[in-house]
Amino acid sequence: MNLDNHTFEELVKLRDEIENRLNFIDDGFLYLCKVRSYGRSWTERPSNTYVLNQLCYQYDGDEGIVDVYTTNPDLNLQNYGGVYYVKSEEEYKAWKEWDYLTKSIPNMEKELEEWDNRDNVPFSRRPLFAPIFTRERIDEYKKELEEYDMSFTPPVPLGYKYEDVE
Repeated sequence: MNLDNHTFEELVKLRDEIENRLNFIDDGFLYLCKVRSYGRSWTERPSNTYVLNQLCYQYDGDEGIVDVYTTNPDLNLQNYGGVYYVKSEEEYKAWKEWDYLTKSIPNMEKELEEWDNRDNVPFSRRPLFAPIFTRERIDEYKKELEEYDMSFTPPVPLGYKYEDVE
């Protein structure tokens, strides 16, 4: 395509039309991007690898980090965060819930123990606020974890993480 005969305004319009098309083409794969930047976190859902690459480039460690969970087993992506294959969004959600319970229960128990023991430590190291959960709630979480349906497949790393490169 010869672009020499187009005016500047026509070229800008053509660029915008192409960019718009690239941003909205759906390649059929799921891309769940967990973005962390300056203390905030949110989820982005790019529709294709072009948009995904732009997102990963924007949050390349300086402005934040992106962890990518995808149903695309052949995704080849350089990313500061992790890149993981998941079978489906449902499997991802099941794993995420299990992971949350697994990590949260010990933290809740520790926080509750520190609160119960607050009178035996110096004032400067005492917790200021009571935990928002009870021992009964922790026991419910433990029971839920014991009975959790483990039929999901956890995310599988694709490629490497930036930290793995020396």
